Amino acid sequence: MEGTRTFVFLAVLAAGSFLLVRASHALSGDAARETGGRGSPRDAARVKFPFPEFISGHGSAGGVSVTDQSPDQRPMPTAGELMGAVIANELSDREQLLKWICVIEKRAGKQTLTEVQVETKDGPLFRLIAIDGTALSFEQKRQDDARIERVIKDPRPLLKLKQAEDEDEQKLQRLMSFMPQAFVYEYDGVEENLVRVKFTPNPNYVPPTYEARVIHSLAGTILIDSEHKRLTKVAGQLINRVEFGYGLLGRVDNGTVELGRVEVGPQQWKTAFINIHFSGRAVVFKTINKEQYERRSDFRMVSSDLNLSDAKDLLYSSHLSVSSEPTKR
Repeated sequence: MEGTRTFVFLAVLAAGSFLLVRASHALSGDAARETGGRGSPRDAARVKFPFPEFISGHGSAGGVSVTDQSPDQRPMPTAGELMGAVIANELSDREQLLKWICVIEKRAGKQTLTEVQVETKDGPLFRLIAIDGTALSFEQKRQDDARIERVIKDPRPLLKLKQAEDEDEQKLQRLMSFMPQAFVYEYDGVEENLVRVKFTPNPNYVPPTYEARVIHSLAGTILIDSEHKRLTKVAGQLINRVEFGYGLLGRVDNGTVELGRVEVGPQQWKTAFINIHFSGRAVVFKTINKEQYERRSDFRMVSSDLNLSDAKDLLYSSHLSVSSEPTKR
Protein backbone atom coordinates (compact mmCIF):
# COMPACT_ATOMS: atom_id res chain seq x y z
CA MET A 1 0.00 0.00 0.00
CA GLU A 2 2.80 2.39 0.81
CA GLY A 3 4.40 1.74 -2.60
CA THR A 4 1.02 2.35 -4.30
CA ARG A 5 0.49 5.63 -2.48
CA THR A 6 4.02 6.72 -3.44
CA PHE A 7 3.42 5.87 -7.08
CA VAL A 8 0.08 7.75 -7.12
CA PHE A 9 1.69 10.78 -5.49
CA LEU A 10 4.52 10.84 -8.03
CA ALA A 11 2.12 10.39 -10.92
CA VAL A 12 0.00 13.33 -9.76
CA LEU A 13 3.09 15.43 -9.20
CA ALA A 14 4.48 14.62 -12.65
CA ALA A 15 1.14 15.48 -14.28
CA GLY A 16 0.99 18.78 -12.40
CA SER A 17 4.53 19.61 -13.49
CA PHE A 18 3.63 18.88 -17.12
CA LEU A 19 0.63 21.23 -16.97
CA LEU A 20 2.82 23.87 -15.33
CA VAL A 21 5.27 23.69 -18.23
CA ARG A 22 2.44 24.05 -20.75
CA ALA A 23 1.10 27.08 -18.90
CA SER A 24 4.54 28.69 -18.65
CA HIS A 25 4.65 29.25 -22.43
CA ALA A 26 1.82 31.76 -22.03
CA LEU A 27 3.82 33.81 -19.56
CA SER A 28 6.23 36.52 -20.68
CA GLY A 29 9.76 35.94 -19.35
CA ASP A 30 8.67 34.33 -16.05
CA ALA A 31 10.45 31.08 -15.17
CA ALA A 32 8.31 28.25 -13.81
CA ARG A 33 8.91 27.44 -10.18
CA GLU A 34 8.60 24.09 -8.54
CA THR A 35 6.92 23.86 -5.15
CA GLY A 36 8.12 21.85 -2.14
CA GLY A 37 6.01 19.38 -0.18
CA ARG A 38 4.74 22.14 2.17
CA GLY A 39 3.72 24.50 -0.60
CA SER A 40 6.73 26.82 -0.28
CA PRO A 41 8.85 27.68 -3.37
CA ARG A 42 12.14 25.85 -3.67
CA ASP A 43 14.71 25.77 -6.46
CA ALA A 44 15.20 22.31 -7.91
CA ALA A 45 18.68 20.89 -8.39
CA ARG A 46 19.08 19.60 -11.94
CA VAL A 47 21.02 16.38 -12.33
CA LYS A 48 21.28 13.68 -14.96
CA PHE A 49 18.86 10.93 -14.07
CA PRO A 50 17.62 8.12 -16.28
CA PHE A 51 14.01 8.26 -15.06
CA PRO A 52 11.57 11.02 -14.05
CA GLU A 53 11.18 11.78 -10.37
CA PHE A 54 11.18 14.46 -7.76
CA ILE A 55 13.27 13.32 -4.82
CA SER A 56 13.20 15.14 -1.52
CA GLY A 57 13.84 14.30 2.10
CA HIS A 58 15.17 15.47 5.43
CA GLY A 59 18.37 17.40 4.87
CA SER A 60 17.96 17.03 1.12
CA ALA A 61 20.26 19.02 -1.11
CA GLY A 62 17.32 19.63 -3.44
CA GLY A 63 14.85 17.85 -5.70
CA VAL A 64 15.25 16.58 -9.23
CA SER A 65 13.47 18.68 -11.82
CA VAL A 66 10.85 16.92 -13.92
CA THR A 67 10.27 19.81 -16.32
CA ASP A 68 12.65 18.36 -18.90
CA GLN A 69 11.23 14.83 -18.85
CA SER A 70 9.78 13.33 -22.00
CA PRO A 71 6.40 11.53 -21.77
CA ASP A 72 7.83 8.20 -22.99
CA GLN A 73 10.28 7.80 -20.08
CA ARG A 74 9.57 4.94 -17.69
CA PRO A 75 8.13 5.55 -14.20
CA MET A 76 10.45 6.17 -11.31
CA PRO A 77 11.56 2.99 -9.48
CA THR A 78 11.27 2.82 -5.74
CA ALA A 79 14.43 3.29 -3.69
CA GLY A 80 14.41 -0.45 -3.01
CA GLU A 81 14.22 -1.26 -6.72
CA LEU A 82 17.10 1.09 -7.46
CA MET A 83 19.19 -0.58 -4.73
CA GLY A 84 18.35 -3.98 -6.20
CA ALA A 85 19.78 -2.88 -9.56
CA VAL A 86 22.87 -1.39 -7.88
CA ILE A 87 23.62 -4.57 -5.90
CA ALA A 88 23.14 -6.70 -9.03
CA ASN A 89 25.77 -4.60 -10.82
CA GLU A 90 28.16 -4.83 -7.88
CA LEU A 91 27.85 -8.61 -7.70
CA SER A 92 28.28 -8.96 -11.46
CA ASP A 93 31.45 -6.85 -11.27
CA ARG A 94 32.93 -9.16 -8.62
CA GLU A 95 32.50 -12.19 -10.86
CA GLN A 96 35.08 -10.83 -13.30
CA LEU A 97 38.55 -12.27 -12.71
CA LEU A 98 40.50 -9.05 -13.25
CA LYS A 99 43.77 -8.14 -11.52
CA TRP A 100 44.97 -4.67 -10.55
CA ILE A 101 47.99 -2.75 -9.27
CA CYS A 102 47.40 0.25 -7.02
CA VAL A 103 48.78 2.44 -4.23
CA ILE A 104 47.45 1.72 -0.73
CA GLU A 105 47.73 3.95 2.33
CA LYS A 106 46.65 2.09 5.45
CA ARG A 107 46.80 2.39 9.21
CA ALA A 108 48.89 -0.17 11.10
CA GLY A 109 48.81 0.69 14.78
CA LYS A 110 49.90 4.31 15.06
CA GLN A 111 51.68 4.31 11.69
CA THR A 112 50.48 5.05 8.17
CA LEU A 113 52.07 2.67 5.67
CA THR A 114 52.18 3.40 1.94
CA GLU A 115 52.47 0.37 -0.31
CA VAL A 116 52.29 -0.50 -3.97
CA GLN A 117 50.29 -3.70 -4.28
CA VAL A 118 49.77 -5.92 -7.30
CA GLU A 119 47.29 -8.79 -7.49
CA THR A 120 48.59 -12.12 -8.82
CA LYS A 121 47.14 -15.57 -9.33
CA ASP A 122 49.01 -16.60 -6.14
CA GLY A 123 47.80 -13.69 -4.03
CA PRO A 124 48.61 -10.00 -3.49
CA LEU A 125 52.27 -8.96 -3.49
CA PHE A 126 53.19 -5.56 -2.10
CA ARG A 127 56.23 -3.33 -1.76
CA LEU A 128 56.50 -0.90 1.15
CA ILE A 129 57.59 2.55 -0.06
CA ALA A 130 56.84 5.00 2.78
CA ILE A 131 56.09 5.17 6.51
CA ASP A 132 54.10 8.15 7.78
CA GLY A 133 54.69 9.84 4.43
CA THR A 134 58.48 9.50 4.62
CA ALA A 135 60.35 7.39 2.06
CA LEU A 136 62.12 4.32 3.41
CA SER A 137 65.70 4.52 4.51
CA PHE A 138 68.35 2.38 2.86
CA GLU A 139 68.14 -0.22 5.65
CA GLN A 140 64.33 -0.29 5.54
CA LYS A 141 64.43 -0.83 1.78
CA ARG A 142 66.92 -3.66 2.21
CA GLN A 143 64.68 -5.38 4.77
CA ASP A 144 61.61 -5.05 2.58
CA ASP A 145 63.49 -6.37 -0.47
CA ALA A 146 64.54 -9.38 1.59
CA ARG A 147 60.91 -9.96 2.64
CA ILE A 148 59.78 -9.95 -1.01
CA GLU A 149 62.49 -12.45 -1.95
CA ARG A 150 61.40 -14.78 0.86
CA VAL A 151 57.80 -14.65 -0.35
CA ILE A 152 58.81 -15.51 -3.92
CA LYS A 153 60.97 -18.46 -2.78
CA ASP A 154 58.31 -19.77 -0.38
CA PRO A 155 54.83 -18.52 -1.35
CA ARG A 156 52.98 -20.72 1.16
CA PRO A 157 52.20 -17.82 3.57
CA LEU A 158 50.96 -15.80 0.60
CA LEU A 159 48.72 -18.67 -0.51
CA LYS A 160 47.21 -18.83 2.99
CA LEU A 161 46.57 -15.09 2.80
CA LYS A 162 44.94 -15.52 -0.61
CA GLN A 163 42.72 -18.30 0.73
CA ALA A 164 41.63 -16.08 3.65
CA GLU A 165 40.91 -13.19 1.28
CA ASP A 166 38.91 -15.46 -1.03
CA GLU A 167 36.81 -16.59 1.93
CA ASP A 168 36.25 -12.97 2.98
CA GLU A 169 35.23 -12.14 -0.58
CA GLN A 170 32.68 -14.95 -0.61
CA LYS A 171 31.26 -13.74 2.70
CA LEU A 172 31.04 -10.20 1.33
CA GLN A 173 29.17 -11.38 -1.75
CA ARG A 174 26.70 -13.27 0.42
CA LEU A 175 26.20 -10.21 2.62
CA MET A 176 25.67 -7.97 -0.40
CA SER A 177 23.17 -10.41 -1.90
CA PHE A 178 20.80 -10.05 1.06
CA MET A 179 21.00 -6.24 1.21
CA PRO A 180 17.89 -5.62 -0.97
CA GLN A 181 15.78 -7.66 1.47
CA ALA A 182 17.54 -6.81 4.74
CA PHE A 183 16.92 -3.05 4.70
CA VAL A 184 14.18 -0.53 4.09
CA TYR A 185 15.28 2.13 1.61
CA GLU A 186 14.00 5.66 1.20
CA TYR A 187 15.03 8.47 -1.15
CA ASP A 188 16.77 11.25 0.78
CA GLY A 189 17.67 13.88 -1.81
CA VAL A 190 20.61 14.66 -4.08
CA GLU A 191 24.22 15.26 -3.07
CA GLU A 192 26.76 16.46 -5.64
CA ASN A 193 24.70 14.99 -8.52
CA LEU A 194 24.45 11.65 -6.72
CA VAL A 195 21.21 10.18 -5.44
CA ARG A 196 21.15 9.82 -1.65
CA VAL A 197 19.24 6.90 -0.13
CA LYS A 198 18.61 6.21 3.56
CA PHE A 199 18.63 2.64 4.81
CA THR A 200 17.32 1.14 8.05
CA PRO A 201 16.95 -2.50 9.19
CA ASN A 202 13.93 -4.34 7.78
CA PRO A 203 12.12 -5.69 10.87
CA ASN A 204 10.66 -8.55 8.82
CA TYR A 205 14.06 -9.89 7.73
CA VAL A 206 15.73 -12.74 9.67
CA PRO A 207 19.56 -12.72 9.19
CA PRO A 208 20.90 -16.22 8.44
CA THR A 209 24.41 -15.82 9.95
CA TYR A 210 26.26 -13.95 12.71
CA GLU A 211 27.86 -11.65 10.14
CA ALA A 212 24.47 -10.94 8.62
CA ARG A 213 23.06 -10.07 12.05
CA VAL A 214 25.76 -7.45 12.55
CA ILE A 215 25.27 -5.90 9.11
CA HIS A 216 21.48 -6.00 9.54
CA SER A 217 21.83 -3.79 12.64
CA LEU A 218 23.36 -0.93 10.63
CA ALA A 219 21.55 2.21 9.49
CA GLY A 220 22.83 5.13 7.44
CA THR A 221 23.01 6.56 3.94
CA ILE A 222 24.13 5.42 0.50
CA LEU A 223 25.18 7.60 -2.45
CA ILE A 224 24.41 6.19 -5.90
CA ASP A 225 25.60 7.09 -9.38
CA SER A 226 22.17 6.80 -10.97
CA GLU A 227 23.46 6.96 -14.56
CA HIS A 228 25.52 3.80 -14.10
CA LYS A 229 23.49 2.41 -11.19
CA ARG A 230 26.62 1.98 -9.09
CA LEU A 231 27.34 2.48 -5.43
CA THR A 232 29.77 5.33 -4.68
CA LYS A 233 29.60 5.69 -0.90
CA VAL A 234 28.18 3.90 2.13
CA ALA A 235 28.11 5.31 5.66
CA GLY A 236 26.48 3.18 8.34
CA GLN A 237 26.39 2.95 12.12
CA LEU A 238 25.35 0.13 14.43
CA ILE A 239 22.05 1.20 16.01
CA ASN A 240 21.55 -1.84 18.28
CA ARG A 241 23.95 -4.01 20.25
CA VAL A 242 24.20 -7.48 18.70
CA GLU A 243 24.36 -10.44 21.08
CA PHE A 244 25.24 -14.06 20.24
CA GLY A 245 23.86 -16.86 22.41
CA TYR A 246 22.02 -14.33 24.61
CA GLY A 247 25.35 -12.63 25.19
CA LEU A 248 27.08 -15.76 26.50
CA LEU A 249 29.02 -16.36 23.27
CA GLY A 250 29.76 -12.71 22.63
CA ARG A 251 28.39 -9.36 21.58
CA VAL A 252 29.18 -6.39 19.35
CA ASP A 253 28.63 -3.14 21.25
CA ASN A 254 29.20 -0.52 18.59
CA GLY A 255 30.44 -0.16 15.07
CA THR A 256 30.73 2.12 12.06
CA VAL A 257 31.31 1.40 8.39
CA GLU A 258 32.41 3.77 5.61
CA LEU A 259 33.12 2.60 2.07
CA GLY A 260 33.90 4.56 -1.08
CA ARG A 261 33.84 3.22 -4.65
CA VAL A 262 35.28 4.84 -7.81
CA GLU A 263 35.09 4.07 -11.51
CA VAL A 264 38.49 2.89 -12.77
CA GLY A 265 37.47 1.87 -16.29
CA PRO A 266 34.44 1.22 -18.48
CA GLN A 267 32.00 -0.61 -16.20
CA GLN A 268 34.85 -1.26 -13.75
CA TRP A 269 34.57 0.01 -10.17
CA LYS A 270 36.96 -0.52 -7.25
CA THR A 271 36.86 0.22 -3.53
CA ALA A 272 38.96 3.33 -2.92
CA PHE A 273 38.17 4.00 0.74
CA ILE A 274 37.60 1.69 3.71
CA ASN A 275 37.01 2.81 7.29
CA ILE A 276 35.62 0.08 9.56
CA HIS A 277 35.40 -0.01 13.34
CA PHE A 278 33.69 -2.67 15.45
CA SER A 279 34.17 -3.43 19.14
CA GLY A 280 32.68 -5.83 21.66
CA ARG A 281 33.34 -9.00 23.64
CA ALA A 282 33.71 -12.66 22.73
CA VAL A 283 33.69 -15.88 24.78
CA VAL A 284 35.66 -15.62 28.04
CA PHE A 285 35.42 -11.83 27.74
CA LYS A 286 37.98 -11.46 25.00
CA THR A 287 37.90 -8.02 23.39
CA ILE A 288 36.65 -7.88 19.81
CA ASN A 289 38.25 -5.11 17.80
CA LYS A 290 37.95 -4.80 14.06
CA GLU A 291 39.84 -1.80 12.75
CA GLN A 292 40.58 -1.14 9.08
CA TYR A 293 41.46 2.15 7.44
CA GLU A 294 42.68 2.22 3.85
CA ARG A 295 42.80 4.60 0.92
CA ARG A 296 43.51 3.15 -2.51
CA SER A 297 44.40 5.07 -5.67
CA ASP A 298 46.08 4.87 -9.08
CA PHE A 299 44.36 1.65 -10.15
CA ARG A 300 45.82 0.01 -13.25
CA MET A 301 44.82 -3.31 -14.77
CA VAL A 302 47.44 -6.07 -15.03
CA SER A 303 47.52 -9.53 -16.59
CA SER A 304 45.12 -12.02 -14.99
CA ASP A 305 47.79 -14.77 -14.97
CA LEU A 306 50.58 -12.65 -13.47
CA ASN A 307 53.07 -14.74 -11.45
CA LEU A 308 55.08 -13.59 -8.43
CA SER A 309 58.35 -13.07 -10.31
CA ASP A 310 56.69 -10.84 -12.92
CA ALA A 311 54.76 -9.06 -10.15
CA LYS A 312 58.04 -8.24 -8.40
CA ASP A 313 59.45 -6.70 -11.59
CA LEU A 314 56.26 -4.70 -12.00
CA LEU A 315 56.46 -3.39 -8.42
CA TYR A 316 59.99 -2.09 -8.94
CA SER A 317 59.31 -0.59 -12.36
CA SER A 318 55.96 1.04 -11.61
CA HIS A 319 55.76 4.81 -11.33
CA LEU A 320 52.47 5.18 -9.49
CA SER A 321 52.00 8.49 -7.72
CA VAL A 322 52.54 8.46 -3.96
CA SER A 323 51.47 11.18 -1.53
CA SER A 324 54.31 12.76 0.45
CA GLU A 325 52.02 13.34 3.45
CA PRO A 326 50.22 10.72 5.54
CA THR A 327 46.44 10.61 5.19
CA LYS A 328 44.61 12.40 7.99
CA ARG A 329 41.93 10.43 9.79
